[in-house]
Amino acid sequence: MKNIFSLYKLKMMTVIKSTILVIPTVSVVVFLGVMYSIIPQQISSSFLMSGFLLFVISTYITMCIQMKEQDVQEELFQLHSRSEGGYYLAREMVTFSIMLFYGVILILYPVIRSSIDKGWFTRPLEGTDVFYSSIVILGNGICGIALGDFFHRRLIPRRRNAVIGVVLVAVLAVCKTPIIDKLPYMKVLNFLLPPVTDGFVMVGNGDTFDPKETMLIGVHSLLFVLTVVLIKICLLHRRKFG
Repeated sequence: MKNIFSLYKLKMMTVIKSTILVIPTVSVVVFLGVMYSIIPQQISSSFLMSGFLLFVISTYITMCIQMKEQDVQEELFQLHSRSEGGYYLAREMVTFSIMLFYGVILILYPVIRSSIDKGWFTRPLEGTDVFYSSIVILGNGICGIALGDFFHRRLIPRRRNAVIGVVLVAVLAVCKTPIIDKLPYMKVLNFLLPPVTDGFVMVGNGDTFDPKETMLIGVHSLLFVLTVVLIKICLLHRRKFG
């Protein structure tokens, strides 16, 4: 475990010293400023929009990280970890930590502001709102991580093709509900794609999170991520460094 955490620190420092996090950081600051420039806000819609933003920036961050990886450097990192499993675990820990950092900001900012300004939301913010919205937001975040890293440069060498693949899956995930409404036989998309917009469908015109539906979204997110990550690691294991 010591080697894994050491590798985690090395890879994290590599990301921090790069410019990868500049655009996501600016995006979060601008989003919070614009999103909450008009109050009061609906609780569910504001948190759901935060989840969608986290999905987008998580996808962007992981794509940028994996595209900037150099085979020689990554081989050295793998040797440093002393095991291939430790190497991949450290990689996942880095992207998860970054996602969690932005996710916590998106969750805590409205919580803190609403505690200061009681008219921040259209109704009082409750602990259950924070709990269930956190499941949706972080669920979207881990889905973004899995999606951005799945189209890895060692699996799809041409950057253009990788970007097209990510954008295509992301667009399908966002648009799957109207697609299924028009083409009912496409219900399989509900299982194949991440539940990025399922929270919006669940809430509808209301302003509350349904506990059962929210937990199902959380479970769906975890299953999607675990499946995608395992497939990715198996493929990367077969596709050695160039």
